[in-house]
Amino acid sequence: MSPVGFGPSDINNPRNVQWGMVPESFWLTKVLIFDFDWIAREVSQAQHPMPDHESLSSSIAGLKETFRILRSFEIRLAMTSNLKLATVIESLSQWNLAEDFDCIRCAEELPSLKPSPDLHINAMETLGIRPFKAIALETAPEGVQAARYAGLFCVTMRGQGLHADYELDSFTGEPLIFLLEKIDRVKRRQLEIG
Repeated sequence: MSPVGFGPSDINNPRNVQWGMVPESFWLTKVLIFDFDWIAREVSQAQHPMPDHESLSSSIAGLKETFRILRSFEIRLAMTSNLKLATVIESLSQWNLAEDFDCIRCAEELPSLKPSPDLHINAMETLGIRPFKAIALETAPEGVQAARYAGLFCVTMRGQGLHADYELDSFTGEPLIFLLEKIDRVKRRQLEIG
């Protein structure tokens, strides 16, 4: 449970971490593994119904700020995709997001694609993390299946009927600290039961 008076703006203050004001549950997650399509959807939300440079810039700025906050809590970012690496890097570079990821694993790098867990497992091994310390953010049935096979807690976007562990409307839409706290509470319950 969050301390009284703790809000989204408080996560930018390093003293709150030092003084224990950040909920302990936040620290269970150390890596977020995004599917490329998740990021593409976050960016494209600003582009409908009419692409607009200002709204696209705002959407990307929101992602950049979210990533900055995650990094301030030493949470690393990975990406997995069944697309070719060149396609992923090109899009991420256009959005100025390529350098935000510690690890990117794509189609030609491993023999098996999603729903095989190989991309997720390789990303976790590269970052030196075990499955219970990571969250996969997926957008397709194959990705959810791959995350489950890899032993990952899986988050999807609401309304897609993918039967993941948790559903969101948008990764940047809810105050990040509270979102991760909720997800970590669910993960802890699963660890206790399992």
